[in-house]
Amino acid sequence: MDIVNFGYNEYKFLVTNEKLRYVADVLESLHGGSDPFPSGVVDSVYYDTLDRRFYGQSLNGEARKRKFRIRGYGDGQFHQIHLKDKDLTIIRKLKDKIQPVHLDGHNAPFFHELYPKDPSSQHFHAIMAMAQQYGVMIPVVRVRYQRRRFRINDYRLTLDTQVEVMGFSNGIDLKHHYAVLPHHVLEIKTVDRRPYLPLLGLSSLPQVSYSKFFMGLNVLATGEISVS
Repeated sequence: MDIVNFGYNEYKFLVTNEKLRYVADVLESLHGGSDPFPSGVVDSVYYDTLDRRFYGQSLNGEARKRKFRIRGYGDGQFHQIHLKDKDLTIIRKLKDKIQPVHLDGHNAPFFHELYPKDPSSQHFHAIMAMAQQYGVMIPVVRVRYQRRRFRINDYRLTLDTQVEVMGFSNGIDLKHHYAVLPHHVLEIKTVDRRPYLPLLGLSSLPQVSYSKFFMGLNVLATGEISVS
């Protein structure tokens, strides 16, 4: 996957277990095979500050949210570093390749322990310079799920299912170590200010603010989950 710095609008729609089969069947029948990477595992480790600044942005409903993470695609390693900046629905993302990271049991490296694949990469150093503004960042939650990908003109659709979340021994204290989120999510990424797709009308999917990072931490901390 390319190293990019771009902006787009992102919209999320809740998919319940009851509607999952219908939504998946409609997407596959209309747009199956439209993406060069049609399906696969997405595996991410999210980081936060010692005072949980990024969790607080979601908890307080702030319009501007920022996330730092590393990502892999199902082979047990993490190959990319991401900085995701969200302002209402507008997303700007900066990412780069890193030296492969392997988790050590229930431990993950601190953010400052990551290294670029290309030492001269400007993208990596830009992400690290931004991270240094927040001090020490520790791993707080691992999020792993199945992703199906579709493309409709400039629309990029992803259906994320079987969302698993896990805590870390060298992260924050959580009541539970592992959980599966009870919902699925359809994400639409586009330069359009407001997406129009017949699928949304057919399935009556509610639009939600669905952060796997935020919900994963909530369910691991309390065993309960709410969607808004």
